[in-house]
Amino acid sequence: MHEEQFYMKHFIFLAGATLLGGLGAVYHPFWGILLYYSLAVLRPQYLWEWALPVQLRWSLYAAVIVLVSVVINTGRGFFRLRFTLVPALVILFAFCLIGSIINAYSPETAQHWGMEYLKILAAGLIMSVVVDRLWQVRALLAMVVLMMGYIAWEINYLYFFDGRLDIFHKGYGGLDNNGAGLMLAMALPLAYGMAMASRSRWLSYFWWGVAILTLHAMLMSYSRGAMISAGVGLIWILLHHKPRRYAVVILVASVFVISMLAGKEIRDRFRTTGDFEYDSSAQSRLDSWAAGWEIASEHPLTGTGIRNSKFFSNNYGADRMGRTIHSQYIQIAADCGIPAMVIYVSILGVCFWNSRLTRKLCGQYIKDHQRDHPEREPDRITREFIPLSLACEASLVIFAVGAAFLSVEVVELPWMLIIVVGILPQITEDHLLALKHAQVRPESPLPMPTLVPTSPARKPKRPMPSIRRGLTTP
Repeated sequence: MHEEQFYMKHFIFLAGATLLGGLGAVYHPFWGILLYYSLAVLRPQYLWEWALPVQLRWSLYAAVIVLVSVVINTGRGFFRLRFTLVPALVILFAFCLIGSIINAYSPETAQHWGMEYLKILAAGLIMSVVVDRLWQVRALLAMVVLMMGYIAWEINYLYFFDGRLDIFHKGYGGLDNNGAGLMLAMALPLAYGMAMASRSRWLSYFWWGVAILTLHAMLMSYSRGAMISAGVGLIWILLHHKPRRYAVVILVASVFVISMLAGKEIRDRFRTTGDFEYDSSAQSRLDSWAAGWEIASEHPLTGTGIRNSKFFSNNYGADRMGRTIHSQYIQIAADCGIPAMVIYVSILGVCFWNSRLTRKLCGQYIKDHQRDHPEREPDRITREFIPLSLACEASLVIFAVGAAFLSVEVVELPWMLIIVVGILPQITEDHLLALKHAQVRPESPLPMPTLVPTSPARKPKRPMPSIRRGLTTP
């Protein structure tokens, strides 16, 4: 009886969260978006498969809630169409996917994976017109860290108390150990960003604790691709972190924590990265990459169909029938055509530019505020988005590096970050313009002007960097 009650707790939690998210979505579609991505990242149907009495696709129900919320709130002014580059490229990428489905070798396979793509891209595009506040972006990032932190808690619990290494043997969420390790690695910079943007010391300690827990879970995946990607992400943060002197502290602390968490087996696994010439797994990847390029060169426009390249890879030199390409970029080129791959890489490139632009906007605002209003503190949430935008950028760097070794194109977390970073400069600039207008708006009638002695001409202030023409204010 007690065991059944324990199992029902998970179902009650999911039902309650879905109910609250649905009620919140009636008021504002953002809460439906937050619910959808919470369930999409957590993937409870995999995490609590042993406990849930009925196998349900919770993220699918959340997607329905989002669609209903959009219909209900259509006339309430919650939506803002942004003609920005990333959503436009995502739509163009979707047309490439449709062309791939139409010309697929196996229409059933292409349609199955195409529906997964459609759900993910549709949710991202809806988010791009619903999310318009910095606090909403912050809530989404905090949700990702919390969900991945809980997954890491479950992985560590099974390891320390039950002696089970499920993430290595079984993976997580429909992904193998490499894909699961990469998703955990992507959460590490986000935990760093939340810790650096925390408004209290104890909250910062909490986020650092989540980062350590997630790091150990990632190491237990024994994924060399995830380890290399996480290392590149750490270097990226250290190169861009300000003030520079704190970067040394982060480096020393990271080396100490990793040396404590990485056991002999993990260190040995990482050292084998350089022995790819004698590693059968590495050699199979090289063979599949070569096969993927040949397939792409023979089907350059629309590819063979979404996830159809596995039917041909063995004929082009892969080690076995049904072998996936194990590189997201080559996989997209072979499945959907070279134009689709170029668009996908362009999306990532624009995201890196947008993250840098967001930091520039926030940094320039703080400089101008300290110069013009030294007696007042600058806007807190604007200051917080300097480390948060860097965290998003580092997380996408980890994904971009890891995707060179894996095919994880239909996972929600990377697409969520892509859309968020894609609209972040516009949201940031809208926030800064609102602050500027609030500062110059008079609270009482202005006094009559008086004559004052003339003074030498002052050097004009440097204009605020703007991403839209006509918004630059001297």
